[in-house]
Amino acid sequence: MRAWAFSGKHEKRLLDDLLRNYNNLERPTRNETETVVVKLGLTLQQIIDVDEKNQILTTNVWLNLEWTDHNLQWNESDYGGVSDLRIHPKYVWTPDILMYNSADELFLSTYPTNVVVEDSGKCTHIPPGIFMSTCKIDITWYPFDDQYCDMKFGSWTYDESKVRHHLVPLRRPVL
Repeated sequence: MRAWAFSGKHEKRLLDDLLRNYNNLERPTRNETETVVVKLGLTLQQIIDVDEKNQILTTNVWLNLEWTDHNLQWNESDYGGVSDLRIHPKYVWTPDILMYNSADELFLSTYPTNVVVEDSGKCTHIPPGIFMSTCKIDITWYPFDDQYCDMKFGSWTYDESKVRHHLVPLRRPVL
């Protein structure tokens, strides 16, 4: 059973047509040699905690992911002017981006928000999450110290020949 909200018959028909033979395990490329380019950005909402003893930084972050899925393109005039859709991420291919230096034993950091899919095939996924990352904290000069903590993200299973990431500057997403 598929669960999503329809605003009319054109969206329903479009979703049925797009997902009829769609395989969310397939990389969204025209051929096997093509690389999927994923734009990756972060929007820091809040520093929740800095745990000096355990050397863990806890943050509220929005991941910003953009890629093109050639299997999710359509001509909007064929579908009553529908130019974009919102689809649950379990129904479409999404990059398997994880935080490499996660201090969360489950690695489950983000909420599964919908993927916004445009008629061009452009997919935008902005899942919010609470991230716990390892951070070497040096208190030698406390209270006049500065701390630098890395958040290392990347694909867990794809190498650069299959999925390439481009870091984009921090920005506030608009949807």
